[in-house]
Amino acid sequence: MEIQPKIRIKDIAEMAGVSVGTVDRVLHGRQNVSKLSLEKVEKVLEEINYIPNHYASALASNKTYNFAAILPMHEEDSYWARVELGLRESASRYNDFKMSLKVFSYDPFNDDSFELQCRQLLAYNPCAVVIGPIFNHKAMIKFTEKLEKKDIPYSLLDSYWPDLNPVTFYGQDARSSGAFSARIILMAAGNAKKIALFKMLGEGRVASRQQLEREKGFRDYVAEHSPKTEIIDLNLYVYDKEGMKDSLRQFFTDNKDIKYGLSFNSSIHVIGNFLKEEMPKHPHITLLGYDAIDSNIQCMRDGYVDFLVGQHPQHQGRNCFRSIFNYKVLRMKQNLLHYVGIDLIMPENLDFYKD
Repeated sequence: MEIQPKIRIKDIAEMAGVSVGTVDRVLHGRQNVSKLSLEKVEKVLEEINYIPNHYASALASNKTYNFAAILPMHEEDSYWARVELGLRESASRYNDFKMSLKVFSYDPFNDDSFELQCRQLLAYNPCAVVIGPIFNHKAMIKFTEKLEKKDIPYSLLDSYWPDLNPVTFYGQDARSSGAFSARIILMAAGNAKKIALFKMLGEGRVASRQQLEREKGFRDYVAEHSPKTEIIDLNLYVYDKEGMKDSLRQFFTDNKDIKYGLSFNSSIHVIGNFLKEEMPKHPHITLLGYDAIDSNIQCMRDGYVDFLVGQHPQHQGRNCFRSIFNYKVLRMKQNLLHYVGIDLIMPENLDFYKD
């Protein structure tokens, strides 16, 4: 295969009959170029099939890039801890540039906390933003409108909002994920008449729109394929640990016929550990949850969690940052939707699941 000679800006200028400075302004999208000169340069670029070296060009600009992410508060062993790790890993790969990543954390059950962190992020004045999920639609609209007014591009993680204008989105298709979970639990349940749905609430609601959409997908699938199956909700309040144990104790005492249950976030280990520690003689409950975090993995190894739905949070974080970086710094167009896989993890393949 013949290797094409390297095309210099000087060569393009000579071919177009313009100055080197004019070519440089066209290649970097700057103003002060006449329509005629622009047409001449673009014609030459098309003829030679010019592919710009975005990376070298961005390095040469010597600009400073301050990125920001706004994520739910999280513990060390959590889905969002792994997302943040992925974001930081990806950011570290671009240490050739003058850049930084600052993470703002909010209470996912507290709208005031989210709005406070949004104000602090806007005051930081980042060049681009990665946004984790928030339940309050109005708060999200208000925040993204301010970003757009300041011409700050943003990407979405985990929860997709079709009426927003992100550069890109990374996460599962929530309704498909919920339907997938329904299919798995129904296959395991056979003719079971009841399935427990454990819902972690704060301030009377779940933490994100993603969980709500998963539940809708789950209920729709059950209604269509097993309409006689009853879904029994148990609301558990994250700020009341003792009350949570009391509720679980009462629930399993009153519902001895329930043998199957699931949760749509990464907290299924709360149910499994309760059964292990508080009611070890209770008949086995087949449990399905989300995310291969350490607590859930240990519960599966102990025999108290049977299925986990994996979604590669670290991978999501890495790719989401890379995408917004490529868009902002390297000026590369990005595809909008990046749906990640819906993986089923069981004891038999647990050791082979890698993020």
